[in-house]
Amino acid sequence: MKGNKLLYSKYKEDRIKGYRKLLKKQTVQYNPPKDIIKDIVEAMEAQGYDIDTKQSLAYLRASYAAFDRRYYLQNNK
Repeated sequence: MKGNKLLYSKYKEDRIKGYRKLLKKQTVQYNPPKDIIKDIVEAMEAQGYDIDTKQSLAYLRASYAAFDRRYYLQNNK
C-alpha cells in the first residue's frame, strides 16, 4: 500500500489503476485459502446467485484490497 498514491485518488480511473497495481504486487497476501472459495460459491448459490470459483476468488481478492484501502484511509491521516 505504501507508495501507491493512485489508490487514494479522488478519480475513479486512477483508483482502478491503483487497485491493479496493488493486486499485482500483493498476489501472495491476497490469495485466500482454496477451501473457503468453494464455501463462498455454495453460500452465494444459497442466495440465488450463480457464480464459479474464479469469480469467487476475484471477489475475495477485491474485498481484501478494498478493506485495506479503507483501513489506511481511516487510520493513516
